Amino acid sequence: MKRGSFVMILLLMFWGCSSKTLVHSEHEKLLDFGMANSKKVEILGENNAKAYFTITYLNPMKDTLINPQESEKFIVGTYVATGNEKEQSIKLSNFKVNGSSANVNVTKLEKDAPLLSLISSANPWTEYLLIEAPYTKKHKMKLSFENDHSVKVSADFQKDF
Repeated sequence: MKRGSFVMILLLMFWGCSSKTLVHSEHEKLLDFGMANSKKVEILGENNAKAYFTITYLNPMKDTLINPQESEKFIVGTYVATGNEKEQSIKLSNFKVNGSSANVNVTKLEKDAPLLSLISSANPWTEYLLIEAPYTKKHKMKLSFENDHSVKVSADFQKDF
C-alpha cells in the first residue's frame, strides 16, 4: 500500500511538472515568435562606444495589433553603450525596405507603445522606431538604414507563407 501511494504521488509530481513546461500561454508563444524574427547587430564606434540594434520583423506574428496585408512592419531598437554614465543617442536615416525608400514611414515609439509588448527584449533604455513600408508579396525582406556616422546596417528576413 505504501509503495502504491508513493508511486502515485511520484507520477502526479511528474505529470504536474511536465504539464507546466509543455503548455505555453499565447503571449509566450508570441514572444518566442518575436525572438525568432529578430536580428541583433553590434557596431563599435568612437571611444569604444558600442551601438546595439535589434530589428524585428512583425508581419509573421499572429496578433491583433498587426495586419500583415496592410503594410510591412519592422521595429528597430537602438541603444548606445559608452561606458560613461551619460547616455548617448544615435540618429538613424535612409531607411530602405527591399532596396527602396519609396513610401517608407518612420515613427518613434513611446515606451508604453502596445507594439513593444510583442518584443521579448523590449526595455526602457532602448529607443524604438516603427518602420512601415508598402506590402509586398516577395518572400525575402531586407531592411537597411544608416546611423549618423554613415555606418550602414541591414538585416534580412523571410516571410512564412
